[in-house]
Amino acid sequence: MIGEILGNRYKILREIGAGGMAWVYLADDVIEGIQVAVKVLYSHYSQDMSYVQRFIREAKLALQVSDEHIVRILNYGADRDVHYLVMENIRGKDLAAILRERGRLPWQEALEIVAQVTLALDAANVHGIVHRDIKPQNIMITNEGRVKVLDFGIARARALPTLTQSGFVGSPYYISPEQAMGERVDIRSDIYSLGVVLYEMLSGKLPFDASSPWSIISQHIANKPPKLDLQDENLPSGVESLVNRMLTKDPDDRYQTPGELLAAVESTLRGRVGGRSAAAHLASEKARAFTKAHQLLLSSLYQRAVEAEKAEEWPRAVNLLNQVIKVDPQYKDASERLAHAGLEARLAALYTAAQDALKADRWQEAIDELGEIVAVEPNYRDAADLLTQAGMSWSQVQAREHIANLYQEGIAHYQNKEWQQAYACFAQVFDADPGYQDVSRFYKDSRRHTRWSSSILGRAWHKISGG
Repeated sequence: MIGEILGNRYKILREIGAGGMAWVYLADDVIEGIQVAVKVLYSHYSQDMSYVQRFIREAKLALQVSDEHIVRILNYGADRDVHYLVMENIRGKDLAAILRERGRLPWQEALEIVAQVTLALDAANVHGIVHRDIKPQNIMITNEGRVKVLDFGIARARALPTLTQSGFVGSPYYISPEQAMGERVDIRSDIYSLGVVLYEMLSGKLPFDASSPWSIISQHIANKPPKLDLQDENLPSGVESLVNRMLTKDPDDRYQTPGELLAAVESTLRGRVGGRSAAAHLASEKARAFTKAHQLLLSSLYQRAVEAEKAEEWPRAVNLLNQVIKVDPQYKDASERLAHAGLEARLAALYTAAQDALKADRWQEAIDELGEIVAVEPNYRDAADLLTQAGMSWSQVQAREHIANLYQEGIAHYQNKEWQQAYACFAQVFDADPGYQDVSRFYKDSRRHTRWSSSILGRAWHKISGG
């Protein structure tokens, strides 16, 4: 790509990064005379029209969003089979790099970063945009100290983070429980992910970590985050309350809008929690007690959850177990059951998405979804057979595209009387599919011309004619 010019406008200078769906390059905008960042979709996504269509749709939507805390989308387009997104070039560092260099941040600085990210979420929320991939790598801090959020134009192009042959697309470390289970998400999912980022900024480590993406997802679904133990006497008690509310499993228990979250952040910075004093908040928390009515409720919820599991009604089981844990996190084996039900709900969501993709001939999407299922549960329904079928269908599509490209290349050579090159192209097409369009005629004609031009008489004629 280096040195190429996309859309007769963007000259690629050098690679500056890569993500789950695209390479990122620094480029010169030869028309405006400025440097920009260009995201180029990986080739296997560019070949799948379902991804391309979603990419274009989200790019159009992102162009409508304008806020000083969002990296501006300047343009998008395609150059042959290369689909790209043009963004403003930000001079600064991403939050992930800053955390690697400095470790945990002072709580005031962490909350100020959260406040600016929240303003970005609020601006996007006005347009109905959910980011879905809030993480330190997508949060830029400019040299002037301003926070800017990346990837509003591409983050929604995939509905679910996916485990593929090349790794995990998306961010299991920052994923909300509902997104992990394949449920519909809204802005509250981004608030959860931002809560994980805040936890990491304050503590220097992630609340949930494990050796595999699925283990991390399981913890997001079922486990409470470890208590923030910062050994910092100056940390206001309201800060941990803020983090805990952002990280509640049930979206209804989180801050409902970026505006509500921003008010809570500002309140915490002023030393209050949600408009109440920290002492009053702590007193209300200690006042909770389990009564006999609570125990009866827990027993009823738990039993209904077990029945839902037996019926394989996984979303219902998750909802009921969440209610149990909200009242008593230690109740029987509710946490273990919630983790299992959550993963089963995700498998079911992936399977449904894969079936929809297969019906629409979106082979690469189906392969991604089924590949994740088989990686975790090889015997899940007929996922392995469907994965094989999707792989064969995708190979056939690629083979047809290869034949079509070879045929068009052969036609171009034929029209330019480049007989040997034309013959090489048509020979490959003819071997693969003798009945493809007019390949038989072109194959024979280009072979005849090739043999004539390489014969003694042909070479003599070529010399006499000056060709």
